[in-house]
Amino acid sequence: MGQRVDSSIVSEITTKGAKFQVVDYHWDAGTDIVEHEEAILLRWRVRPYRVKAKARVDSGQEVSFGQLMLHPAGAAIHAQAANEQEDVRALVCLFERDWIQEVTGADFTRNGGALAPSLDLRNADLDYSMRRLMREMVEPGFASSFLAESLGASMAVDIARHFGLQRRVDDATEVSKGGLSPRRLRQIRDYIMSFQEGSPTLAGVAAQCGVSVAHLRRMYKSTTGHTLHTCIEELRVTRAKALLLDTNLPLKVISHKLGFCHPSAFSFAFKKTAGESPRAFRHRCATGTAIAA
Repeated sequence: MGQRVDSSIVSEITTKGAKFQVVDYHWDAGTDIVEHEEAILLRWRVRPYRVKAKARVDSGQEVSFGQLMLHPAGAAIHAQAANEQEDVRALVCLFERDWIQEVTGADFTRNGGALAPSLDLRNADLDYSMRRLMREMVEPGFASSFLAESLGASMAVDIARHFGLQRRVDDATEVSKGGLSPRRLRQIRDYIMSFQEGSPTLAGVAAQCGVSVAHLRRMYKSTTGHTLHTCIEELRVTRAKALLLDTNLPLKVISHKLGFCHPSAFSFAFKKTAGESPRAFRHRCATGTAIAA
């Protein structure tokens, strides 16, 4: 707020990446109000439901304040108070942009106007969360900080959904660059490694990434220089090595667990990647001796 606005914090809860405050504001008639936050600010006014002050945002158009307001990080809000003093109590949520992007995986930058200032935001889910958080701020109970953090994460997701924010910048540029972001590569690897039984299909991996199989193949090859099929086989062999070393399971059982149609197919794939047969690998690691080529 500008210098001519008085404010006092009634209560506050600080969590990782977010700060929640109940704030009382007072301004005199005709006060110029300038607000600029480096964090993403979500404000829900407790009272009064409407204020007479008007504001201007990026477009320069004068708008009224609603009960629920969103200020993107770095956005400047200019307001002019009415010809009378006003007293306002509000619940203010300040989200660090890195944290909110990490929680949601969405792009909360203002490039392209994806996240625009909204001084009269209408969203029933956000309204419900703010009301519940407000009760907790005024009458804190057991594990208040944990509840506030959980509600904050829920609101972060609702904000992303409301504004249609779906992908981070590094993911959004994959199509134009023809490659995959590091986050997407981790997502693919984690998905493949999540299979404890069987093996993922190319169609399944593509569905996880929200692209076609052909497009995923091209992007993966462009990024890594290898095919996605090769990646799947290498990770299956990594799982096979763990089973060969950590269990006494027969090769036939390991082959079935990894989704190979026949033990001979398993042995062929393993030798192609590891340079030796599954049986030779298990024996060599068990005895600590080298196997002759």
